[in-house]
Amino acid sequence: MHNYHDVFGRFPPAAIYQGTGGTAETGGRSANWGATWAIMLLPYIEQQALYNKYNFELTARQQVSTGGMLTQRAQLPAMKCPSHPAVLVRFNQDYDGFAKGTYGANGGAQYFMSSASFTNSQYRGAFSPYGQYGASFRDITDGSSNAALISEIVGIPSGGDDRGAWSWVSGAFFSGQTASSAPAGAGVATPNSRIRWDATPYALNNPTAPVINERNDTDQASGNGAMAARSYHTGGVQVTMCDGSVRFVSDNLNANTWLYVLAIADGNILGEF
Repeated sequence: MHNYHDVFGRFPPAAIYQGTGGTAETGGRSANWGATWAIMLLPYIEQQALYNKYNFELTARQQVSTGGMLTQRAQLPAMKCPSHPAVLVRFNQDYDGFAKGTYGANGGAQYFMSSASFTNSQYRGAFSPYGQYGASFRDITDGSSNAALISEIVGIPSGGDDRGAWSWVSGAFFSGQTASSAPAGAGVATPNSRIRWDATPYALNNPTAPVINERNDTDQASGNGAMAARSYHTGGVQVTMCDGSVRFVSDNLNANTWLYVLAIADGNILGEF
């Protein structure tokens, strides 16, 4: 991430939107989404050959008939925590070929696909799909050591579930709050949260999955739901901060403090965590 910033003056865009109208959609099911931040980082994690196969003129779904699908299908050790026990099959809902991992970029203190996660400084994280945005260091006015960049997430061993699909827009992020349509009292998605609303647009409606995920078909079709930072480590998750340091963040972290960690310019005093 820092090497990318050295070249371009900011972190990579969260994702590239290739639809018309100039404004990105807030739905993770749209066929108009293209490359994610993880695709942009490939040359910086010694994967230039895979990067060269990706066709940036096509959407992520359109890569299926090109060499770009080889990029999206690649099982990259750099994208997966060694402590994650599950075998992660490719996300293949309606198409075949998005490899999964266990790292997500910080989509902010709101639902990561919402417009508020970009337009409202109280919520904006280091990345925003809606804004096609990756922060610069000058944007992180709360201090780069006080703002999250990447966290562990838990991938689901099912081809129909997008969590952890690093080359698909809704699988490559985590955030701190549920979507506006979430049930009342759903709460803040703190690390390893046990709230009943922890999902992505393609997440399974399966309460027996490793992550609590209870939602109805209407919720699923609308593309709403927040994905929490998660891991199989006891007591917390590993989080990379924007300065490059790594913190082990406790499951017991205060909800408001977690939201302050995710927002890069909310002006709140973070304190110890």
